[in-house]
Amino acid sequence: MLTYITGLYMQFSSFFRKKFYYFNKKNATLYIDDIKVYFWYYCIMDINTIILVNLPSDRFSIEYREKIALLAQGREIIHSSDRVEIEKILDRIEICIGFGPWDLFTKMPRLAWVQSWGAGVDGLVANPDLIKHPVKITNTLGIHKEQLTEHIFAMILAWSRKFPVVFASQKKNEWFRIIDVDVPVIAGKTMLILGYGSIGEQCAKVALSFGMKVIGLRRSESNPVPGLRIERADKLNSILPEADYVVNILPYTKDTLSFMAKEEFKLMKKSAVYVNVGRGATTDEAALIEALKTGEIAAALLDVTTREPLPADSPLWNMDNVIITPHYAGMRPDYSEMAMDITLENLARFNRGEDLINEINKSAGY
Repeated sequence: MLTYITGLYMQFSSFFRKKFYYFNKKNATLYIDDIKVYFWYYCIMDINTIILVNLPSDRFSIEYREKIALLAQGREIIHSSDRVEIEKILDRIEICIGFGPWDLFTKMPRLAWVQSWGAGVDGLVANPDLIKHPVKITNTLGIHKEQLTEHIFAMILAWSRKFPVVFASQKKNEWFRIIDVDVPVIAGKTMLILGYGSIGEQCAKVALSFGMKVIGLRRSESNPVPGLRIERADKLNSILPEADYVVNILPYTKDTLSFMAKEEFKLMKKSAVYVNVGRGATTDEAALIEALKTGEIAAALLDVTTREPLPADSPLWNMDNVIITPHYAGMRPDYSEMAMDITLENLARFNRGEDLINEINKSAGY
């Protein structure tokens, strides 16, 4: 009977662009667009499907497992990041929660929904077959904006107030002498935000409170509040010369690969500072290093790099005009709790056949 259901599914697949199916203990439901064909569970299958939780142990407590179990509807919960173990159960996985494995998703015939625990879905770039795959992908959009904004301004203020050199002197019991021209204020300066979404909005609020001018770059333009300009992404080159701080919060997609490259850095002010808390691949790192060496830009404040961990032989480590933090701008003590809240809400919606929150536009990549 299961072979018959699979064959029926494949037959429908050739006629409908959007399709997916999922099974649960009470019934097995085949969804093809708005067509729903119901088959009672006990008539067609004698095994449970799986909810795969691919999270570090410190992020998946017994309490979280129990909360998922209440909504599992007979699905087996397997907590594993072991690739060999996961490959043994590919044909039973219906739901994936956590971090991948992106390259195995298309090999899971029952996979209907992936709840990513990050904001970015970089795996779509490396696995483009997922774009046409019927699986729904959701993320944890909305739980990063406060900490990422704080991190952005922590780095900006650390740079402008010369904290790195002062902290280094403190370790040597030295009273480092600062003069007025060494410590510029950010009030009155212009911040350009690349990737103006929910994080960009929060960053703009804080920038405006510091007395900065803000330009947000996104696909559609509007001017919602005084002091804030929203421009289309295709105007980047004409706007870059205005910016004192260029803050990159872009997701990694096929369209944002090396978004900031040699020509873009040449257009920036020599006094400008480049901040990247988005994705390392959105920056041509070789071009950035050259711009820093030649003085085309003043500094780079990086929470992300092209390769992570950043190789020990990278010139970025030893440059006086660079601050590097090891990709933790999105972290906060209650991150797992907030991500689990989204997961549980979506699992309840999934069980009811309702729209999921934070669903990714797979073609756009975010």
